[in-house]
Amino acid sequence: MLKLTDLRKVYRAGEIETNALDGVNLTIGKGEFVAVMGPSGCGKSTLLNILGMIDKPTSGKYELDGIEISKFPEGKLVHLRKQHLGFVFQSFNLIDGLSVRDNVALPLLYCGVSSPERRERVREVLELVGLNARAKHKPAQLSGGQQQRVAIARAVVNDPKLILADEPTGNLDTKYGREVMDMLHVLHQHGATIVMVTHSHHDAREAGRIIHMLDGKVVSKPAEELMEEAALA
Repeated sequence: MLKLTDLRKVYRAGEIETNALDGVNLTIGKGEFVAVMGPSGCGKSTLLNILGMIDKPTSGKYELDGIEISKFPEGKLVHLRKQHLGFVFQSFNLIDGLSVRDNVALPLLYCGVSSPERRERVREVLELVGLNARAKHKPAQLSGGQQQRVAIARAVVNDPKLILADEPTGNLDTKYGREVMDMLHVLHQHGATIVMVTHSHHDAREAGRIIHMLDGKVVSKPAEELMEEAALA
């Protein structure tokens, strides 16, 4: 489903260059649940932003379902994001003044889905995440775990090909973090492809595969092991 070939991302500030991604080669198959791990500054967020078409690589290829999209114009990328991607953020990013139902319906509204279809699809996805009874509540009336489940419902209401989760349990305690991981497993069982950035070893072990990053590269071992080996060499 996803294929990155010699992907590089360089940020420039005056004469200073930072290689956020340095020759990443990676393939993620349809229906996989993948965790991306590594220390702060290793390139995890940059990788997620490029997968989510929020940022563009400096060089290299990004193929989605066999189509090379890294050179697409912004307008075409916006369309692809709306139609095929779902985002789950650490900070939920819900709109406080809207009900749960209206928060979840936003992606459908942006895509021009009719009102009757919006209502049905929102009802279905709220049932999936177990929050139909909270449809009229505002985000402030929900627990942290429930707010993240609303964010997940919003991410999947368009039936995206790919779900990108950035530290989805990072702001939650153990109980609510467990709820969110259980929800991601449900979505995975329904056929979703999930790429999750996380610092949590516990959460990462629940994915089908762990991708380790260090200094902008995909590496074969956890960064901690590599740094320890380098210190002992």
